[in-house]
Amino acid sequence: MSVLRWIIALYLMAPVLASAEPRTNLLLIVTDNQSASLLGAYGNSVIRTPNIDQLAEQGIRFDNAYAASGVCSSSRAVMLTGLMPSQNGVHNGLPGTYKVPDWSAIEEYRNLPQTLADAGYRTGMVGKYHLGAYEKAQLGFDFWVTFKAGHTTSFVDLEVVDNGEFYNIADRGEHVTDFWTRRAVSFLAEQQEDQPFFLMVSYNGPYILPPTVTQPPTNDYADYYLENTPAMPQEALHPYLRDWARAARIPSYVGESLPWSAIGALNNRKAIANVAAETTLVDEGIGRLLAELKRQGLDENTLVVFLSDQGSAYGQLGLWGNSSWGTPAPAYNANMQIPLIFTHPGKIPGSQTSDLMINQYDLLPTLLDYLGLGNLEIANSPGASFAPALVGDPVDWDNTVFFEYITTRVVQTRRWKYTKRILATPNELYDLESDPEERINLIADPEYRSVLAEMDDRLEAFFGQYTYPRYDIWKGGTAKATLSYGNRNKRFSEHFENWEAPVVEKGVAFRD
Repeated sequence: MSVLRWIIALYLMAPVLASAEPRTNLLLIVTDNQSASLLGAYGNSVIRTPNIDQLAEQGIRFDNAYAASGVCSSSRAVMLTGLMPSQNGVHNGLPGTYKVPDWSAIEEYRNLPQTLADAGYRTGMVGKYHLGAYEKAQLGFDFWVTFKAGHTTSFVDLEVVDNGEFYNIADRGEHVTDFWTRRAVSFLAEQQEDQPFFLMVSYNGPYILPPTVTQPPTNDYADYYLENTPAMPQEALHPYLRDWARAARIPSYVGESLPWSAIGALNNRKAIANVAAETTLVDEGIGRLLAELKRQGLDENTLVVFLSDQGSAYGQLGLWGNSSWGTPAPAYNANMQIPLIFTHPGKIPGSQTSDLMINQYDLLPTLLDYLGLGNLEIANSPGASFAPALVGDPVDWDNTVFFEYITTRVVQTRRWKYTKRILATPNELYDLESDPEERINLIADPEYRSVLAEMDDRLEAFFGQYTYPRYDIWKGGTAKATLSYGNRNKRFSEHFENWEAPVVEKGVAFRD
């Protein structure tokens, strides 16, 4: 570690060094496109997730946690920066290669890994990164095991980079979920007692998107779930998914386009068996991580956080996939709700549940607060710390969440949900008390004009404050690297004069 980095670390560690207690480690586990309803802890009695369920029993489960955006890169950027896509510029899933060497999408903002690295933490990234160039470590990470881009076309044939070494896991006969787990266990096994660690294990399972979900299940749980197939929602095809499939111009796999593959997954026994098998394999991996923490004697001083990047419909309302899988982009509960669990033995009481409405932009301020770094500013973040709630203390909380995915924005309270769109229709208004499944759109009902006006005011006020002009695409801004896929950016260039195409520029790395 350089002299400058030691000086920065001592500054950041000052609040913690004043206490005699060792600094808390952080294990952040992120899954990919995983609905909370796939987990036993959230009421699923068929899909086996004993280790995630145990996390919930040992800590606190949040029943109203929501993604801030609809796809992998943008939701992960929010998690790590506490900033909305219209602030950090990451509006969609990012590509795998860039013309700017070593480009990172979020390095110019305060971010979780760099902040903890500067505070003296040993840091590890294992799994899906999807926020910039993948060839070598970014954002202060010491240990770096990942893969190119983010879309998963196979769980057993995948090129990875393992701390500078490039190879295909197919050559080693390993499922990628097992590979990520094995490398994460290696990181933990090398941990020294005198240094705290931050390990982000970012599984790209269960994923549930084509083409992987329409392939035969490839892990040890496949036969069980093919014989004991979970029930899935039986719904008519939603117009959003139908219209997307009709209009899509997306490269095909196995002779079939991705949208039509998603339609084929609806009411498909093999598809839901695949989802279940991959969910249980991820759960098994989490069990191995927890066992290694215990074996190393690290469990009692480690905060474990489990969540997914966003939800993903698997038949609800006749939809399949995340918010990018529809025209217009769907933003129903199935797309937005995520699991969120915190555990820390001896610190966070077990068997807790919370009904606070939590958004991903609240994660960074909460983690910094809990780890003793709450004095650090996250400039203009809409997020707030709910760390007191983790230990059962009251917290003054505005139970309102916001969401955006390109042309779709949402404000949601306990009762009302308002979805507004630009360059797309329709807008939507739901009364969640009488219509929790979001089936009756009240947007044109004159009885709810005052509610609509109030919700629209709240949405406009929020995005009036929490956007940066360059990346506010609703006012002619652009995105980093990618906005819409295919030729759908044309609508922005036609609507906004002098519109700037997505950009890839090297930023100045944020440092305290």
